[in-house]
Amino acid sequence: MSHGVVAEPAHRLRAVIVGSGMIGNVHRRAAILAGAEIVGVVEHDLQAAQDAAERWEVRNYYDCLADALEPDVDVVHICTPNITHAELTRLTLLADTHVICEKPLCLDPAEGTELAQLAESRGLVAAIPYIYRYHPLVREIRERRLAGEFGRLHLIHGSYLQDWLLSPKVSSWRVDSDRGGRSRAFADIGSHWCDLVEWVAGQQISALLADTAIAVPERPAQSGPTFSGASATATQQIAVQTEDIA
Repeated sequence: MSHGVVAEPAHRLRAVIVGSGMIGNVHRRAAILAGAEIVGVVEHDLQAAQDAAERWEVRNYYDCLADALEPDVDVVHICTPNITHAELTRLTLLADTHVICEKPLCLDPAEGTELAQLAESRGLVAAIPYIYRYHPLVREIRERRLAGEFGRLHLIHGSYLQDWLLSPKVSSWRVDSDRGGRSRAFADIGSHWCDLVEWVAGQQISALLADTAIAVPERPAQSGPTFSGASATATQQIAVQTEDIA
């Protein structure tokens, strides 16, 4: 009787995570489960970066991504507010480092084309984690379409519903257009829906007609605990500039 041994990879991917919030922690866990090593964390200030490094048991921490882009870093995960994604992605690619950037990559088609071409010209992986592609049911539907079971598609419809900002007593950095960008419901989660449709159907969206609405016209100026159900303590209200519904 013989037995085999699974060889260890010759090189563990070394990852830096930019942004240590909820999504940053999701990326950290996923990278570790995939066999990568988290070698650095970047935050908006050094104290926040140090706190995250201690929490994650990571040796290196920075308040500037440029300082973290050492030659032996393989991939950077960008998990920061939406308005910063394009700039940080460009910086990473120019350092000849692979990048995984949270959606949306940018809010300007020309900028998206530029970044895609930059990655291609340097032979780098530049990925957006549209994770719903990998749900077993989604993959089953796509495989059946590829096998020709559905014939010609006439109509695709669906929705992406979230209620986490339903209460007017809660807020988030996503509501702030200076941090979240000029689109919220569509760019932040609608991008997932659009990608899912294109992935399953094998067709690209070429034109868009949309109605948008702001359901909650004012919210607390300070972010509150949107998932816990507790009310934000801030009394100052600000006008909401981004859509709740698209």
